[in-house]
Amino acid sequence: MSDKIVFYTAKICPFAHRADIAFREIGLDVEKVEIDLSNKPSWYKDVNPETKVPALTIQGKSIAESLVLIELANDLKPEAGLLPSDPVTRAQIRFVIEYFSSKVTSAWYSFLRDFKKENLKNYLDALDAAYTRINDLLLEQASTGPYFLGSQFSLADVAIAPFLIRQEASRKELFKDAQIEAFTKYPRVKEWVEGITSRPSVKDSYPGDDYINDSFKNKWGLSSL
Repeated sequence: MSDKIVFYTAKICPFAHRADIAFREIGLDVEKVEIDLSNKPSWYKDVNPETKVPALTIQGKSIAESLVLIELANDLKPEAGLLPSDPVTRAQIRFVIEYFSSKVTSAWYSFLRDFKKENLKNYLDALDAAYTRINDLLLEQASTGPYFLGSQFSLADVAIAPFLIRQEASRKELFKDAQIEAFTKYPRVKEWVEGITSRPSVKDSYPGDDYINDSFKNKWGLSSL
């Protein structure tokens, strides 16, 4: 059985970015294979029958789905502290991941798919409400950041950072730097946004705002509002 660990990823994909961050945080030595999502190789279905990224081949087995892979990273090196031992804190981490996905990321994708200036206010209002709730969740953990748990970087930050950094890229260019009130109203939110998007494992595995915005423009035919 090969000891080689192969990570199948795509620069554009925030789900794959999650796994990349987690693997960097634990120092996992992987061979990275870039999958072209617009022209997936026929052999990739043998790695992941759903042909999605990310996927990881380890110990002769292939494992997929980003949340599974970031928890695997924690299990491979629990001393890295990506998921604390306290079961209640673990549940809170999983909750904020789900909350961000259902309230923030879903609103963002919906807006990109129906990208009209008249929809911007509703989008920003939805984000402001979501980040108000997130502020409460952050303060439950710690009065200051820069991470969800305070000073400890965790799977909450790993799972959310790839989406947040892409959303910020689109807000600054495509949305004409439209302001999210919660970012100025709540210092804890602002510190968290800045903290997780500037984490070296996040920045070093991010392809850059220009790449992301160009991809959005090409995929959806977008131009700045």
